[in-house]
Amino acid sequence: MSCRTSDEAISSTIISPASEVHDEKQSIFKKLQENNHLSIEERIALYHELKNAQPAEYTFEDEQELNRYGYSLLSEDKVKEAIEIFKLLVSEFPNSANPYDSLGEAYLADENEELALVNYEKSVELNPKNTAAIDQITKLKGLEILVTDWGKEIFHFPLHFAPEIPYVGVEEVVFPKGWIEPDSTDFWSYVFVWALDDKKSITPSELEKSLKYYFDGLMDGVKDDKDAEIIKTIAHFEMNTDSLDATDIIGNLTIFDAFATNKPLNLNARIYSNYCEEREKLILYFQFSPQEFDHAIWDKLSTVLVRSTICEK
Repeated sequence: MSCRTSDEAISSTIISPASEVHDEKQSIFKKLQENNHLSIEERIALYHELKNAQPAEYTFEDEQELNRYGYSLLSEDKVKEAIEIFKLLVSEFPNSANPYDSLGEAYLADENEELALVNYEKSVELNPKNTAAIDQITKLKGLEILVTDWGKEIFHFPLHFAPEIPYVGVEEVVFPKGWIEPDSTDFWSYVFVWALDDKKSITPSELEKSLKYYFDGLMDGVKDDKDAEIIKTIAHFEMNTDSLDATDIIGNLTIFDAFATNKPLNLNARIYSNYCEEREKLILYFQFSPQEFDHAIWDKLSTVLVRSTICEK
């Protein structure tokens, strides 16, 4: 009885008649499952050999195929094998958020919290609307107390300080303790969410108009000298064209800081937009800071999970 080497076993699964034509692509998920008798290293080698030899024959372009296979291994408590498949998934789709989320979950199942955190943070970097990953980050970093200690306020539209904004819904504001301390790295760095009824989308020009009303009304309401004139808000927003950044709209504002300095203040802004079918609401998630976008404060803001962003009834 002859015994084949591992390389021969792998190669034997690849060879098919040259005349064989497939009208539909074969599932790489099913192909890997059919070869579960091979070691995980052999299955990954099989994947690469198939992709090199028959790139058009299998569903290599569909990231859900490897994702499904990885979760099938997790469901069988083959955690180490699942990690290797999700690592392969990440290498195949490095600019997609979901593979990092899946790899983070596998590392968490393997009780490797350090690597789980690294991958969850990468997932949120690519998709700041991934609230499930944000929730895991807050747990792994022990940020529940930190976020709880942030100030929170809830307002209902129409806003009492900006009744010109023609929306119906809720605003939820979350801000760190040092947000009005000019020497703090958290100065004027905070988030708020608008959960709006009867809207499915918003344009940059509409945001510019609404935020001018918002900040002009807010500053007029909190200024110490009620007779003093404040500098009117200047706002510029545009759709984000960076395919590697999940931000929907980016922009900047010049506002009058009536809270701390009584001077004009430049703010950068990132806005994430999501229409929630379950709640029939447009969810707008705003992040603001005077810091440039490469500053670490933006990573901190992205870990703040605001209740109104959750898409549920």
